[in-house]
Amino acid sequence: MKSKHTFIICLALSAVSLLMLSCSPAPENKPQAPNILLIIADDLGYSDLGSYGGEIDTPNIDELAKNGLRFTNFNVNPMCEVTRASILTGHTPNQSVNFEHSIPIAQLMKQKGYRTFLSGKWHQPATPMDAGFEDFYGFLIGQIDSWTGIERGQAQIQSGYNAPLSVPDNWYATDAFTNYAIEAIDKAIDKQQPFFGFLSYNAPHSPLHAPKKNVQKYPQRYQAGWDKLRQARFDRMLGLGIIDSSYVLSEPGAEVRPWNEIDPQSQTIEANRMAAYAGMVDRLDENVGKVIAHLQKTQQLDNTLIVFISDNGADYSNGNIANYDKQIPWEKHTRPHASNGWAMLKSTPFRFYKHSTYKGGVASPMIVHWPKQLESRSGDILKTKLHVSDLYPTFLSIANIDYPIGVSTKPLKPLYGHSFAEVFAPTFEDNAQTQSAFRDEIFWSYRDISRGYEKDDWKISSIYDGPWTLFNTKDDPAEHTNLAAQFPEKVTQLNNLWFAFANAETDIPKEYKLPIHNSPIGWGYHRLKRVMPNLVSTYPLMSQTHVPINTSLQMTFSAPLDFSKSAGKTIALYEVSNIHTPIWKKTLTSQDEWQGQTHVEFSDIPLLRANTTYFVLADRGWATSGKSALGPINDGAYWWRFKTKR
Repeated sequence: MKSKHTFIICLALSAVSLLMLSCSPAPENKPQAPNILLIIADDLGYSDLGSYGGEIDTPNIDELAKNGLRFTNFNVNPMCEVTRASILTGHTPNQSVNFEHSIPIAQLMKQKGYRTFLSGKWHQPATPMDAGFEDFYGFLIGQIDSWTGIERGQAQIQSGYNAPLSVPDNWYATDAFTNYAIEAIDKAIDKQQPFFGFLSYNAPHSPLHAPKKNVQKYPQRYQAGWDKLRQARFDRMLGLGIIDSSYVLSEPGAEVRPWNEIDPQSQTIEANRMAAYAGMVDRLDENVGKVIAHLQKTQQLDNTLIVFISDNGADYSNGNIANYDKQIPWEKHTRPHASNGWAMLKSTPFRFYKHSTYKGGVASPMIVHWPKQLESRSGDILKTKLHVSDLYPTFLSIANIDYPIGVSTKPLKPLYGHSFAEVFAPTFEDNAQTQSAFRDEIFWSYRDISRGYEKDDWKISSIYDGPWTLFNTKDDPAEHTNLAAQFPEKVTQLNNLWFAFANAETDIPKEYKLPIHNSPIGWGYHRLKRVMPNLVSTYPLMSQTHVPINTSLQMTFSAPLDFSKSAGKTIALYEVSNIHTPIWKKTLTSQDEWQGQTHVEFSDIPLLRANTTYFVLADRGWATSGKSALGPINDGAYWWRFKTKR
């Protein structure tokens, strides 16, 4: 038992301690860590937003641009899944190898005390929870029906690790993903945590579903056609400062049907198809507005870094010419799509689209909004060259997180991305010296479809292992003029750099890094390969222009052709101006001279008209090559178009 004196001494010491505490300065409030919200649109074209020159109504996203930064040289990867891999890992997809050599960024954010969530599309290995996201609502695959959440005949929408379930009757994907993101933000606020969120929309990915009220604003707007509207976008982009006089509007290949060659009824159908896409973007913008309004209401907007991007260039999932007019965007279980011509419009001023490493496939709008940091920079337009992998280290820098190279249990690769956080400083100047300071090279590879390499002011691109094209991106940022013949030594230099990186830094399979060959195949070849796996080449080439008027139709396969099951099947040639009456048609039988051959040539094509676009249609199963039934060629998803010379 303590003595009376001991008790008094302890009491006195306690009093002194309390006095010292009361005299000590109050601890300073730590500055609140910034919230980070990445908003990803799926297949949105470079120039679709009003703030980038588009005619679609996007007032909420444009308001972010007005009060933030717009980037004009932000590069993604040619396809959604590989872009998402770079966002999550800071690597090129073939460096990360399904996260084996990377730490998904959400894991690091969670360790730092961030509340992490993903709402919408995943399209990566395993699940978002396995990658560090605490809250998830969405789908794991590449696309869904936006009215039903169904794809491949199965429900796809799930919450967390739970199995996918059917959605309510009044469900719409874009609205649902927004609502969940708002709930996740509130959860972080309740827990007094900063949040790190991916609002990963599937809009405007096909099928092009949107509410009737959003769609019906637009059909008349698109009656002018993709040719005139593309020039109008180009002119607006010049006026906005998105592009300058060094940009030259690229010419389309024959995959784009000239608007004046299409009959009036088909023009109306096409305007309606683009209206479905515009309606989807319109609804996306409404939902971005809801998120912004909620951040304002909860007093989080000023301290939230919002980054808005698209995951790749414009899509061209054309559908099937036989039922273009039967796909209603506000009805469930339909499959609306839009044509290559509209994809060309979305990609203004660039050439080509999703899947390619040409600028039309890898250029994305990027808007950065952060009132607390960027108040003095509102409306700035930056030409700084960036790659999507740069987001990862930038987010880490903003959250004050070190990348754990050397201390991880994984065999981590150094980051491919570079932080561009200093761009957000009030004193940053976007001059010629700094525009490429963050990144002097970009490596691209997407299966056997496309590859590219950009180093300083030079870029090479290839499709289907065909010849490299070469562009000076400083003098010709729209990649209008191919300089490969003029500067073969530059092509060789960049070719060697591509292969050096591919061999030393990635696990790209051998079949995806074959030596470049000199024979072109033509844009769209990979579409026919989906339905004719043994296809080797066509003549005329896919999307070829300047074809002689006395041409034949030829296809070469890697396995012999068999027509024994082709009774009644046909292959036909049409002018774009008359989609109902073929100018040539062939009914196939086992008696045809090509039975057992690997090459077929239809040489009885009538003399064609000059400066005219043609397309081929073929029935499903028009022939068999090896064990594969061929076709269909439907001038939609699987097209073969060409244009004759003047």
